[in-house]
Order: sequence, then structure tokens, then C-alpha cells
Amino acid sequence: MKSILPSLSRDQRRWILVGVVMTLAIISIGQLLYPRDRLTPFMVIDSVAVGGWAQKDATWELDHSLTMQPIAITIEKTKQTYQAPKPADIGLTISNKSRVANASYPLWARLIPTSFLWYHLVAPREEPRYERNDTKLVKFVKETLGDCRLAPKDAGIKFKDNDLRLIPAKSGGACDKSEMVDALRGVTPTVTNPANVSIAVAIKEPKVTDDTAKELIRSLKEQSKGGISIKVNDETKSIAQNELLSWLVVTPKNTTLETSIDKALSDKYFAKNITPLVTVPAGITTVSTRDFTELSRKTGKSGKTLDADATRQSIVSVLGGKSEEANAMTKTAKPKVVYSRSYTKTSTGIAALIMHYDQDNSGVFGVSFSELSGAGRSAAYNQDRTFTTASTYKLFVAFSTLKLVDSGKYKWTDKIADGRNLNTCFDDMIVKSDNTCAEALLEKVGREKLDNDLRSIGLTRSTFRAKSNQTTAAELASFLTKLEDGDLPIKTSSRDRLLSAMKRQQYRQGIPAGASGTVADKVGFLNGLLHDAAIVYSPKGTYVLVVLSDGSSWANIADITKKIESLR
Repeated sequence: MKSILPSLSRDQRRWILVGVVMTLAIISIGQLLYPRDRLTPFMVIDSVAVGGWAQKDATWELDHSLTMQPIAITIEKTKQTYQAPKPADIGLTISNKSRVANASYPLWARLIPTSFLWYHLVAPREEPRYERNDTKLVKFVKETLGDCRLAPKDAGIKFKDNDLRLIPAKSGGACDKSEMVDALRGVTPTVTNPANVSIAVAIKEPKVTDDTAKELIRSLKEQSKGGISIKVNDETKSIAQNELLSWLVVTPKNTTLETSIDKALSDKYFAKNITPLVTVPAGITTVSTRDFTELSRKTGKSGKTLDADATRQSIVSVLGGKSEEANAMTKTAKPKVVYSRSYTKTSTGIAALIMHYDQDNSGVFGVSFSELSGAGRSAAYNQDRTFTTASTYKLFVAFSTLKLVDSGKYKWTDKIADGRNLNTCFDDMIVKSDNTCAEALLEKVGREKLDNDLRSIGLTRSTFRAKSNQTTAAELASFLTKLEDGDLPIKTSSRDRLLSAMKRQQYRQGIPAGASGTVADKVGFLNGLLHDAAIVYSPKGTYVLVVLSDGSSWANIADITKKIESLR
């Protein structure tokens, strides 16, 4: 074919040549002006497309990819992953800064027209730079890999997709830790070639093999084919095969697999299909008591209910081929005991009331009761049981604070927390149970001094140096008794200030809700803990009542207060 150029005039050829030269010149100028910190278009490093990226961004992306890339440590022959540490875990630091810099667009290439489009093909290729901390590597192998052992896994069975499936056994083994260190010392992971270290081991085979599990699957399916029969009273019912197989729990025992039945799944089935057919309701035993003494008892008839555990064993016996039919086993149902209780208006009667209240209601109680006037009755239950104080500790903080005010070390105008002075913070701590003020004052007083102040008034089991602040009902009651009687080593004005704040305490759902008369108290609530420590100025005489509880309710605390008052 003839060239088209000879057909062009001389001027036309000249203009084409000028155009080509100008185009190449423009391209060259553009290449020279291309940002020096950017990689050329289409640049790919380790499969990461970084064309047009700033060098620092490309470096960060490559470094980050390698930092997050796990190094798979597998045990030879078993093919099991033993550990998958990150490079930093084994003291390996990987940098791509140099290789990215060397792949940048150099001046000589910029002078070659069109290199902008093809330089990525000829750019130098380097590996990342690796720096190793041998001390960290040895420590990792010693502390993280332990004895360098991978326990073998016995074969198992699971129910999936309405059928029993094999969980294959896996071999285990143990390796030489020095070989592990050497192998990890030589890893050079890249983005495209993650490190995979395979360690030679002394193979340890599992005790339960796949063949053992397969044989059990065959046997279980054969024994349950068409469902199994279970005798319920004089009837025979059938449990469908899929239902039954879904209950199975298979666990290794030495070289075999032991079959049992899932309690929750089978109980759900029993409750709907079997238990109602075998149940004979028990009667009621009525017991009459006065204080701690039983006065009379009328015993109700025993009943009958399903013995679920024995029934499951009967079903397992059929699955194991030891019997042809399962039985719905039963056991005696004891009659329900209903108490008719009465109490004398004595210390013994109140003590019995408190103990029975704990037995008959949810939660755990620690209770201390004492009358400060009148008959002088007292009673307690679990009064020496240790509880976390919750906010009742603020009574003790108030005591130590008042001692320091009385000595002149603190002034009511002192700034304490959030711009509040001691006068406001003290009131907020007791009335509103303000935590910020209480914590600031506790820090200001000091835990050791607070403990010492409590020891000085005979409280030996209340402490602020344990993992959590602790006290007992007996010690809170002792504190309140001393406060009311004026036996605390504080001035009368300080005593009156604390009692005034307690009478205005705003959480009134506990003892105040069940008591008659004015109540000066401090509550505490934390998670399941509900506490109330009170001095009650009742029309029948002043008394101290402390109720510490875990897992109960304010309604119960109010109720037990009302019941105690009914015996005064």
C-alpha cells in the first residue's frame, strides 16, 4: 500500500511534523510537571493498585496490609493451624518505604515522551525491608506457644440438616521450640505471599477414630429407624427418629463415644407429650407454727411426676440396643408444704419472723433490729454476713468528715466537687446519695483513716481497703445506735446535722414505706443489692432497723418492716 504522506503537500507534511513535535513537547512538559511524590498511573505493587497515589499513602497501605496479615503456623501432616500471630507479635517489623520510593517516577523517564503511560511496566521492583527483634521472637515462642503442642481432636457426631454427620478426627503433635524460632526468624511475608510456617512434629493420633464415629452413626440410625417406642402408663407412644436424633449429645470417653440426651430439648418434648400423662398431683401438707415451734402438722398425700433423667437413660438404653422399648419413668412428688405462722411479741418472735421471711421470699437478707426504748427487744438474722456496702458507706464517710470538721481541719466553706462546698456536698451525699461528693470526700479523708475511725468505735468488719467496700447489718446497726444515743466521738451539732440529712433522705421506698413515724435512714443500691439502714422514731418507741439484701426488692424491705412493727 502506498503511503499517504507523498500525496500530501510539502506544507501539509511540515504542519503534521510540527503537530507531532508539539504534542510530544506538551506530553514531556506534563510529565516534568507531574507531582514528584506521586506514583505513575497503573502502578501495581504486590497486587495493590497504587497508580496515582502519593508515596506516603501507598507506603501506609502496604505497611498496614502486612501488619494485619497473620502468619499461619501449621503442624506438619496434621495441616492444623496452631497459631496465627501478626508480624509484630514475633518481633517482625516490615517497611515498604524504600521500595515505594524506588518505584517513583524518575527524571530520566519523565524526559521520554509517553513514559507516563508505560513506566509502571519497567519501574524497579524490590522486596519489603524486614527488621527482626530476636528477643521478642523467643519470648513469643516461650510464652504464647507454650509447650508447642497441638492436642489431637477425637472424631465426633453432630445433628445437622435432619441427619447425623461425622466430625472428622484430627491428629495432633508436639514440635521442637528451637525449630519454631528458626522457622519464624526466616519468614518474609508480602501482600501477595503470606507467610506460612510448617513445623515438623511427633504425631499423636486421636483416641476416637472416624471409623468409630461412623459405626456409632450407623448403629444409632439403625436403632432409631422408624422412631422408638416409649411406654407411658398403659399406652405405647412413639418418638420420631429425627426428633430423637436431634436430642443426641455424643462425647468421647477413652477410645469410644458415649451417647446421652440433651436435657433442655428432651424436657421440652416431655413437658408437652409425656409429663401430663403420668403426673398425679400431690396434696398439701399444712404446718402450724408459733415462733420457732411447730404446733401441728397435717400431711398431704404424695403424688407422682415424670423422672426425666431416668426416662432419658431408658431411651439411651434402646439406642444402645440394650432394650427394645423405653419407659416413661416416674418418681414421687412430695406434697407442697403450706405454713400457718404466728409470732409472739417477743425478741424470739421477731427473730423467727425475720428468719421465715428470708426463707419464704426471694433474695438473701442480713437483718438487725433493736429497740432503743420500751421493751428493748432485739432480733437478727444473718447480721454478720458481709455485704458490699453500696451507698450505705456514705454514713461512714459522713462520720469521718464530721470528726475532721470538729477538729478544725475542715471547714464547711471548703470547696469539694463541681464547685460545691463541704456544706452542700455533705447534704447532697446523704439526702440525694450524690456519688461525686461521696467519692471526693472519701478521697479527701483517705481509706486508711476511714478504716481507723471505724475501728475506734468498734466496727471491725466494715472496711474500705478491700476490693469493694464491705459492711454487715450488725455493724451498721451498731453505728446507728451510737449515733442516736450520742455515743459517737462527734459534737452534738455534727450529730444533729447528720440526723437531719438522714431524715430528709429522698429514697423512701424501703423502711420508711413500711414504718410508722419519722425515719432517719440511708439507702444503698448497686446491681442486685438493695440496702436500708434506719433509725425509726415510732409512736411505740425508737428502734434501729438495718436490712441488707441481694436479689430482693424495696417492696420486701417495706413489708418486713411493717411485719416487725406489728409485733411491737
